[in-house]
Amino acid sequence: MSPHERSLLNYLYLAKVSSQKQQRPGRDRFLVLSLVKAVHTGWLEIAEECRRIITDDSPRHLLNRHATAAEAMRTEDFAFFAKQLERGCPPERAEQLAQGLGFDADAALAACPQELSRLLNELLQGFGGSAG
Repeated sequence: MSPHERSLLNYLYLAKVSSQKQQRPGRDRFLVLSLVKAVHTGWLEIAEECRRIITDDSPRHLLNRHATAAEAMRTEDFAFFAKQLERGCPPERAEQLAQGLGFDADAALAACPQELSRLLNELLQGFGGSAG
């Protein structure tokens, strides 16, 4: 597993926990960071799902200005926004937070090798308009 994939799993896990706690601002921050890592690793369908979750709940979000996650990544305004978010929670910190909540990306993937796609999709289940 690449460092970007590990970060993607950790950020998605933190987004899911934030959603379960109905902490939408935190959820959206972690989803944006997940989107960035998904684009970097070539998981464009995961990036688009992150974008959809955010834009469905936040019609004025910066991502609504762009037709796709990849398009957003190519703009200066989104790149600056994403960089600010990553400064606030770099991958190392996300890993510490996730581990503190009982999630280990390496162990989760080791439990089902060659199943990164399934694990990513599992983490994305349960989002949508339910977070308040």
